[in-house]
Amino acid sequence: MNTLTAPVSTTSPAETPMGSHVPLTASSARLTQWLLGSRHHHHPADRILGQRLLRAAPWVGQAVELNHLYAHQTVSMLRECGIRRFVDLGSGLPSDNPRFPSTAVSAGPDSTVIHVDADPYVIEHGPQLLETPARHRFVHADLRRDMLRVLRDLPLHGLDPGRPTALLFHNVLPWINDDADAHAIVGAALDQAPPGSVLSLTHLTADLRRTGSAAAALCLDTAGLPVSLRTAEQIRDLIEDQPHPWRVRAPGIVPVGLYHPRQCSAPVPIGDSGAYAVIAIHPQPAHR
Repeated sequence: MNTLTAPVSTTSPAETPMGSHVPLTASSARLTQWLLGSRHHHHPADRILGQRLLRAAPWVGQAVELNHLYAHQTVSMLRECGIRRFVDLGSGLPSDNPRFPSTAVSAGPDSTVIHVDADPYVIEHGPQLLETPARHRFVHADLRRDMLRVLRDLPLHGLDPGRPTALLFHNVLPWINDDADAHAIVGAALDQAPPGSVLSLTHLTADLRRTGSAAAALCLDTAGLPVSLRTAEQIRDLIEDQPHPWRVRAPGIVPVGLYHPRQCSAPVPIGDSGAYAVIAIHPQPAHR
């Protein structure tokens, strides 16, 4: 997730020695690590916020897990289709829980993955969580200001600008609260990507659990991590209401837990997804 930090007071000055480097605020990347059951890379502020979230909406943990399982299935599917270049936008930290393979693992050892995040903690610690960091690059950038630069600089990180690329917007756009910013970020990605590229997007919504989603959003907002819960129609507009829209792949915009039905061993209640998933494909140029 693209960096945000929350002013959650967790300890008294006596409990946190001067110069200890233990953050007194929560971040979206570390919060996700805690919700995924990670043993490392989260702090008391993240755990306290996570516990508040689960009290407000007990299904949030399931929703975070489903989002990561969707990402794993999608990246594996795109790899099978021949894509070897992945740009993980608002990537957050690679999971160290073996139940939830990271994008880096799913992409395979012969792929190149560019992890983009605005959180300095992600840029510093992310490479430590990868077994084969040589094929991965961590780029410090805020999508609201730097999206075009990130895309134009991809050749500097080893990506051939003419080869198909997977653009991964997995649970990052909810943290972009301004609709115009979100629209511009997606538009820049669609315009800059080469033919044959694919966009995969997941997005939090209140459509599936209106009361619980509002409670979770209020909890995050109170902690200083505001999220935007967009409807299916608003998510579709991010892709299709563009000068050069891409083709939405079947089954369209569906709850995350239903996109790859085989990812779960048991039926998943629709509301537990807490988010939609959609994949869009670059329109190939017409042959003459």
